[in-house]
Amino acid sequence: MNRRSIVSLSAITALGLALLAGNAVSQQKSLKEQLVGAWTLVSFESFDAGGAKVPNMEGSDLKGLLIFTNNGRMSFQIIAEFPKIASKDRLKTTAAEEKAVAHGVLSYFGSYTVSEADKSISYRIERSSFPNQVTGADAKRVATLTGDDLKLDNPGRTAGGRTVLVWRRAK
Repeated sequence: MNRRSIVSLSAITALGLALLAGNAVSQQKSLKEQLVGAWTLVSFESFDAGGAKVPNMEGSDLKGLLIFTNNGRMSFQIIAEFPKIASKDRLKTTAAEEKAVAHGVLSYFGSYTVSEADKSISYRIERSSFPNQVTGADAKRVATLTGDDLKLDNPGRTAGGRTVLVWRRAK
């Protein structure tokens, strides 16, 4: 082997080892460290106590954003697409427009803690577009991380049953 081949092979080997070490470090991150950042909605499904699928929002083309900060704050929004407000003033709406917005938006924020032991997240919801979620008690979600996908299973849905959301890490 000539000197150029040896240098090239050494550089490729060093790069490969560095990438492997980087993967090993990311696999050792805690659940909380892996959650920090922004996530976009992939799917949102709700089930009644018997396991039958039930509607969870009205409207089409649901979009969502979930944000976890490193200091324990969180923000959650899911919003359907619906017609614009005819008056162009959000304080001057018709009953039908109000219903569309009320049924097509779910938004809340608060703080969160993580249990590494059972891979769960507990939200303390401070304000919500659905006021019944503001209880002062922790709202537990079971988290499953697979690559850039985060599945959150809510076994204590406010209306009974459970909700399963899948989020993808925002790029």
